[in-house]
Amino acid sequence: MPIPPPPPLVYTPFKPRAVARSSGAKNPESCLLRGETLLAPSSAPASLVLDFGEELVGVLTLDAAADASTKLELIYGEDLEEALLLQDPFAPDHWYHQPRDFLELVPGAQRVRHPGRRAFRFVNVIVHGPGALRLHGAEMMLEHAGVKDRGSFACSDPLLNDAWEISRRTLRLCLQGFYEDGVKRDGMLWIGDYRVEFLCAHYLFGEAALARRSLEMFAHCRHDDGSLSAVALLADGHMYPRIKYLGDLSTPGGLHRWVLANYCADFVSAVWEYVLHTGDRAAAGSLAPTVRGVLEFLGKVDVEHTKIAETFITDNQVDHGNWWGSRSALAYQIAAAFNDGAKIAELLGDAILAERCRAEHRQRLPAAAKLFGDPARGACRDDAGLAADRASLVTSAATRTRRGSQRRETGLDSTRSWHAHAAAFLAGAVTPAELRAAHVQLEKDPGVRRPMAGFMEFYLLQAWFDAGLVREALDEMRSYYGQMLRSGATTTWELVDRRVPGIDHLVAAGRSHCHGWSAGPAWILPAKILGVMPAAPGFRRVSIRPALGDLAWARGKIPTPHGEIEVAVTAPSAVEIILPPGVSGTLYLEGRPPVELVEGAIHRRH
Repeated sequence: MPIPPPPPLVYTPFKPRAVARSSGAKNPESCLLRGETLLAPSSAPASLVLDFGEELVGVLTLDAAADASTKLELIYGEDLEEALLLQDPFAPDHWYHQPRDFLELVPGAQRVRHPGRRAFRFVNVIVHGPGALRLHGAEMMLEHAGVKDRGSFACSDPLLNDAWEISRRTLRLCLQGFYEDGVKRDGMLWIGDYRVEFLCAHYLFGEAALARRSLEMFAHCRHDDGSLSAVALLADGHMYPRIKYLGDLSTPGGLHRWVLANYCADFVSAVWEYVLHTGDRAAAGSLAPTVRGVLEFLGKVDVEHTKIAETFITDNQVDHGNWWGSRSALAYQIAAAFNDGAKIAELLGDAILAERCRAEHRQRLPAAAKLFGDPARGACRDDAGLAADRASLVTSAATRTRRGSQRRETGLDSTRSWHAHAAAFLAGAVTPAELRAAHVQLEKDPGVRRPMAGFMEFYLLQAWFDAGLVREALDEMRSYYGQMLRSGATTTWELVDRRVPGIDHLVAAGRSHCHGWSAGPAWILPAKILGVMPAAPGFRRVSIRPALGDLAWARGKIPTPHGEIEVAVTAPSAVEIILPPGVSGTLYLEGRPPVELVEGAIHRRH
């Protein structure tokens, strides 16, 4: 099936809100008010750092006049530290480089635009000379897909409200011609990022068209063994050449064909989640051959001999210098994919495939527990004492010595992680009561790994909420997203390392501080606090299980193909629900019998 064309983008102008730094600038604030700021280099370049107040993506225009020919440098930053990096920290042959542009200006008045598309909050305008520059104003033209706000959420905790808000802003920016992972780095369509982004975007905007397009792009990147490329570069799922500092992605290379087993599992689950939320059964039919191929590939994956950072990734642990992986989390994610594959097969009337998938799912759960330890007792290890990944983590004799020491000191081969146990729960290997009991055991051990990457944090929160660990999940959100917000985040970061306070400690130019896979609050809060989940494809039926935890109240709207569902919760058993025509469902309140909800009606329970 041909890939649908991208939807048209919408454009909104933004002006800078402040001057963050200046050097050799006369009247630095004047340009904010259409006055004149003089940047006159002498023994050193003159510079002015403009702060737009929030992350933006699009094209920057400077209204300026050059007194003579001069060289202009623009350094972009998602945070101030990045904008102040005067040297690109990456080697010439690195796949990524610090976002910056060099422009040669002629004398006279002109409107200066950089080539391509840029994403930033801060821009460092550096005039190298010989001529001076008179800056009269700046404007950033924001661009993104034409989605409209339909969903909403508010509760009694301002921090959670802020987490929801920066998640909404992140998703709006990441919705372009496809679902981008990060608008600065990488500007690509990755399966693992897309899966989280779709759920969030659907609860924010009711988005479906761009999601369908993205799924078709993934299917276009299928290989002979049924696997999919982790990133849809073969379907032009990249922003090259508009983000030229990524390097040339127009010529297929290794990255175009990179297969990650957990992302292949994500694809199967993402297809089911798309159909469940949108009701687009035609998509299930057109994608069915790709789903079957992916399931065949997953059935042959030898979890014991997968290679971290080569054939799967589950989280980013920078202290080990690479993508640190949990093979047990991978094993349970593959099992969950077969469970979702059965649902897709049942929807399409393929009873044989459905039973095969269910059988595979049943077999994989005890096999994973036998290999990695029983997750129901909090004993699930990230590995089974294997060393299959050692070669992929080692690059030199010195590194081998250092890494070997790290393994002996930290017991990497036998670590436990919160997200491995969450994956086991989401796959159906652990009951809610068992996960609650395992949580008590795990929190006694400070060595249990915590998620850093946003997509793993998403699944951890989903598991905890579904297991009834509501207050624990809320505190986890306050910890993870609180670190971003305390550091001034206006969009969600790719990862949070809570071992280090403040801004994440990756190389400043390499950070991604507008990353869609971390926008989980946009889905988690309405889906798990208000409790609204589809129970039939297209939200024909819904399940509503409000769970306030320690919140005093919560309210919001959830988009569906039939209109918005409105929910207000003012106490554990005080709920008001408005269902649009075409949507019926069931309300579940703790300690009370289920209540049937009629479509197109207002329901109140106290």
